[in-house]
Amino acid sequence: MNCRRLMKQLALVLMLTIPLGAVAAESLIARLLRVAGLTVAPQTRAPGDDAEAGNIWIVTIDQRTTKALTSQGGYRSPLFAPAGGAVYALKGENLVRVASDGGNPVVVQKIPGVAKLAGFDRSASDELIVLLEPVAAGSPLAVLSLKSGNLTPLPYDDHSAEQRLMLEQVRAQDRTYGDTSLVIRTETKRGLSRAMEWTDVYLQRGHAEPQNISVCNGVNCTQPALSPDGRTVAFVKAQ
Repeated sequence: MNCRRLMKQLALVLMLTIPLGAVAAESLIARLLRVAGLTVAPQTRAPGDDAEAGNIWIVTIDQRTTKALTSQGGYRSPLFAPAGGAVYALKGENLVRVASDGGNPVVVQKIPGVAKLAGFDRSASDELIVLLEPVAAGSPLAVLSLKSGNLTPLPYDDHSAEQRLMLEQVRAQDRTYGDTSLVIRTETKRGLSRAMEWTDVYLQRGHAEPQNISVCNGVNCTQPALSPDGRTVAFVKAQ
């Protein structure tokens, strides 16, 4: 009994000596790593997500067929629903949902202050991790419940290098899904009077050469997301 009591006391001492910031850091990083597309060691350092809004397009990877899901413009930050079949995105201050096979977008709820949809929590399919602008309650990240509509800030420590790295990745556009990466690249083409420049979405699997899957030919295409089955990519094509 004395030995068991001593072990409990030692465990309590260890818990009390762990810095609170370390506990918060572990919980935040673990939560973000449950978001598809985020990784603890991103392969690239992409520019921040300052891309223009536009229409949502999807491309089937194997057939390389593309189609527009929306036509009115103003959409940004598309994400596939965890079960597939629909794409969520931001339009103004609204969270909208549109079926993957087309149809009219449906407003899910109004979420002012949300700058970007980071992704669904794989352990809770009705919860979205979002990037806030401006920062709320000292945190740039929050959990949005699709059931209740509540927005709950996540604990964030700006002094933690690991958390700053994860936040940088959330703000960027490149995404890594296992051995599949979606990367934004700048394209150039000589025009009559000057060089044209735009961005395209590239897909890379393993060590294979990256392939241009958006082929936007002079129009900026950005903000890619991979479907849960790995067969389709959604992206935003600027107007």
